[in-house]
Amino acid sequence: MFRILIVDDEPFERDGVVFLIRKFGLDLSIAEAESGEEALAYMKTHAVDILLTDIRMHGMDGLQLARQARDLQPHVKIVILSAYGQFEYAQQAIDLQAVQYVLKPVEVESFMETLQKAIDLCAEERRESERQSRLQQVYRRGIQSEKITLLADLMSERENEASSEEDVNGELLRLHRLFAGPGVSEDRSYRFLMLDTRLRFFDTVDAGFEALVGDRLACEGSVMVLNEYQALVLMEAHAAETERSLERMCEDLLRWFKRQYGKELSIVCSGSFHDVAQMRAEYRKLETMLENKFFYEEGFVLFVDAPQPQLQSSAIAERAIADISQCLSRKEWDVAQVRFVKLFDDLKNGGHFSVIYVKYICSEIIRPLLQTMRKGDSDYFRRTLEAIFRTAALKELRQLMLDLFRECGARTDQAVPTEANHKVVDEVIQIIGREYHTDLSVDTIAERVYLTPSYLSHLFAKQTGVSLIKYLTMHRLEKARQLLRETNRKIVEIGAEVGYANYPYFCSLLKNYYGKTPTQIREEGRA
Repeated sequence: MFRILIVDDEPFERDGVVFLIRKFGLDLSIAEAESGEEALAYMKTHAVDILLTDIRMHGMDGLQLARQARDLQPHVKIVILSAYGQFEYAQQAIDLQAVQYVLKPVEVESFMETLQKAIDLCAEERRESERQSRLQQVYRRGIQSEKITLLADLMSERENEASSEEDVNGELLRLHRLFAGPGVSEDRSYRFLMLDTRLRFFDTVDAGFEALVGDRLACEGSVMVLNEYQALVLMEAHAAETERSLERMCEDLLRWFKRQYGKELSIVCSGSFHDVAQMRAEYRKLETMLENKFFYEEGFVLFVDAPQPQLQSSAIAERAIADISQCLSRKEWDVAQVRFVKLFDDLKNGGHFSVIYVKYICSEIIRPLLQTMRKGDSDYFRRTLEAIFRTAALKELRQLMLDLFRECGARTDQAVPTEANHKVVDEVIQIIGREYHTDLSVDTIAERVYLTPSYLSHLFAKQTGVSLIKYLTMHRLEKARQLLRETNRKIVEIGAEVGYANYPYFCSLLKNYYGKTPTQIREEGRA
């Protein structure tokens, strides 16, 4: 529907036009104004498609209104009404590119044809605008696809082994030019932002997500979706940047993400780089830092190059364990609790201690308490230790320990299933092999094997050399490639079969991992 603004200082004239529009069922939303000044005020806050105005009015006349309206909204279609047929008025109407100059009293059929002509012009212009918008979207998607393909090739080291370092860095320069145009120099630097969510999200984003994120960045950037839980932002880095300015930008991005999607986002910011070797090194730092998500609450901002304070040596922790154990043996619960809190704060601030080591310390602290308070209750002892290792965040572990101190060995609500599995990674691989087509996530798999998501991720990466999410993605895509080569099933069906109901996301993942579209993979299998 298009909007028409009817301007005339005579109410009965406006009523007559409204009556005709409604009688003949024209698809128009109607607004009225009794003066040129009122019409201009309306157009400053409302989009108008057709302006129908009388010439002779009190104050501003219709030609003055049309001239200023054209400045406000260049695409408005103007229809002039007048009881005067002077050539001068008609000439000015032509100069204003009016659709029609209509003389009063109007001839109904001719007047309706004029309005329909204005409506048709609006519809044609809207169609052309939509066509241009689609062309722009195709162009942007093409540029984005080229960026993502280049970045994926560089990150996955798929380039030809015979390529020289200069050739590889030439690919990074191509990436530079996609960002900033053909005149860009080779000394441009970049950095990564790793966007991380603990709930599945990034497979649902549309083509406009990059633009929305880009609006929050301090400079040019591009988004590459890695998996359902992570996206990688490549952005320009400037010498004038400070850690504080980057932190403010990331915090603004976190707040926007929470408002926009109702979810928590965490960000890890890399150091700057200007060649491929540095880029890969920074990316490895991002992955390493994310393995320690356990120590942080959701919504954190981390910098890979920020100095990390740590304890002088693990001997300090060992002495603290012995000290706390003595307090517990003497049933000095309050003293043990105070000393535990001090040790725990030291461990938290010493960011280089592993998740497993911190949980080990807690299990060693609590062991004499459990053995003293629950002699012979091996089931409770095992469940409590499992509860310690199953905690998903540092604050959860701290609270569990304090509860144990306060209750002096009473059962807690954090107890977990008794069955343990010493071959947890093998079981996870079997689960993925059987159920890759379902809505699997780190959280759901961790629950199946009675471990925390962070602890399971650590074990899986340590044993296999890849993260659990990456392994799941690779397994799904390999199954998809097999189906594409060996069957004639529709691509969208294959995507859903391997766990990706979002068709554009599925195609994008295949292109990122294999450098080929689903159609190219299918044709390759038939060659």
